[in-house]
Amino acid sequence: MSNHGHDHFQSVGDVEEYRTERSPVNQFMWYRLRGGKSNSPAGYQVPPNDETEMPFGEWLEHALDKDAKALGSVELAARVKAMKERRLSRAGNKSEGGDEPLGIDDEDNKEQDDEESEESKESKWYYFRINAALKGAKKGRIDKFVYDELSFFDPRKREDSSFYIVDPKEERGINCRFGMRGVIAANHFDMSRNMIAIFGGERRYVLGHPSQCSKMALYPRGHPSLRHSAIDWSNPTEWDKHPEFKEALINEVVMHAGDVLYLPTSWFHYIVNLGLNFQCNARSGITEENAHHIKKCGFA
Repeated sequence: MSNHGHDHFQSVGDVEEYRTERSPVNQFMWYRLRGGKSNSPAGYQVPPNDETEMPFGEWLEHALDKDAKALGSVELAARVKAMKERRLSRAGNKSEGGDEPLGIDDEDNKEQDDEESEESKESKWYYFRINAALKGAKKGRIDKFVYDELSFFDPRKREDSSFYIVDPKEERGINCRFGMRGVIAANHFDMSRNMIAIFGGERRYVLGHPSQCSKMALYPRGHPSLRHSAIDWSNPTEWDKHPEFKEALINEVVMHAGDVLYLPTSWFHYIVNLGLNFQCNARSGITEENAHHIKKCGFA
């Protein structure tokens, strides 16, 4: 995303709140509990990550804080302090504020999103998101901005997007994720082709061919975290729970600003945010060349 794009988010970032995942630990796991906790599998523990809403400016403050502490940067720490002071000074004038959201589909079982203490915020990890839909782009606001900035993901502009959006009728919006240092997205696969572009910072992608499905220790269909690995890849003490996982073949790539990754249907991906970074991706249709591998694992 251009410098103009970054400036746009900063200019509106202290006003409007956007969907933001948060967690007391750095690994994020997607889940959906249909019907509430009463329908969860026996022994199932809900992942600690949930969702809140946050202005871009506040997320940027927390992301820079993670970098400042990791790098021991006095300059960054001073910038974070100034940003925090400005945010708190405006606290009395707070304005009201893609992919299927994670959570629990039962209002009675949802925890109250109480105001977090500043100390609590500093100890957590946040994954800021902007999900733009083509329908919204026709009306303006943030959706239009994202589609205007990323014309190569806009199915209406075939001269720019034909390489990236192969099947425009199956376009599913543009999903932008803003990661902070240390955030991990648990290993999983998606049922559509995906183009992933990095606009700032670095991300490490650990990839696995669908033929490795039986070795990925996946949660099955019907599970709240279906299509995701049941073990924490970053914690070797968990690997003994699924010995077959040690035999899985993977490859990896570190993506930098300006890089685009094509992720075919059903390829596994485990994501590590190496610092503050910006990523947007777009999906368009399904390819069937690996369907037989996934079917063997119970995902038709």
